[in-house]
Amino acid sequence: MALRDRALSRPEVGPPYPPVRASLVVARYGLMDVFTSRIFLAFYVLCLMPSISALIAIYLSHSSALVEQIPGMQEWAAKVPEWIFPRLFGWQAMPALLVAVIAAPPLIAADLSHNALTLILARPVARTEYILGKVLILVVLLSPLTWIPALLCCTLEAMLDKAPWVAVDLRVPVAYLVGHWLWLLVISLYGLAVSSRVRYAALARGVMLASVLIASGTGVILNQLTRTSAGDLLRLPRAIEAIFMTLNGAPSPSALPVVFNWMSLLALAILSLWILNRRLRACEEVA
Repeated sequence: MALRDRALSRPEVGPPYPPVRASLVVARYGLMDVFTSRIFLAFYVLCLMPSISALIAIYLSHSSALVEQIPGMQEWAAKVPEWIFPRLFGWQAMPALLVAVIAAPPLIAADLSHNALTLILARPVARTEYILGKVLILVVLLSPLTWIPALLCCTLEAMLDKAPWVAVDLRVPVAYLVGHWLWLLVISLYGLAVSSRVRYAALARGVMLASVLIASGTGVILNQLTRTSAGDLLRLPRAIEAIFMTLNGAPSPSALPVVFNWMSLLALAILSLWILNRRLRACEEVA
């Protein structure tokens, strides 16, 4: 049962909930709603496949019995780490974006469409705690798709590789951790901002996905017209990829200085927080 559908059978007594507990209550009921759909659950499992495939490939590349028996396996095994780790970030970031497009829009839109926000904020749940609880829902959903399997791949490679891989390439897990958390927080806040502005979940999903695609397409056209990389400021996937590749010590796919990629993502996060702060109030403003 959604938090908005629950009513208090008796008045609240005693001290108010600690902020963390109030946020966890919001997150708990939100996660219960998200996983009620079997279609979403199947899609979520499908989004785990790139990470699972990478783990299997890393393990097989260090299986000496398999490498020695199959012709050409040694060349493939030698190229697995340098081929998988630069590409794994994109394989994880895009499914995470699709999951956020599906899961984020209904989180606030449902409360607004049922006129339940006033009731929720009248309980021992502050606006900050409410937003934090909604963000926690997306953090719990997206973490198994992003930084957790990425660090598992790095750990498995470090355990199986005879060379001191972690000591040489410590920047790889750091790049995954920083890049995925930045991406996770940005798309979570943006999804909640869209959800707070569009009351219908299906329409909010379309708006969120279309805005990312249209902005990326506009950025590509702007690059072609100006013969620069200025359009990359509008391309969120390109911005996060450039940040990850720079942290990883690899060439950036964007010609812009990486500081501009940071600024574009942080600007979107700040704008999303401003929209949430303006939109989520305990009373309805009537013109």
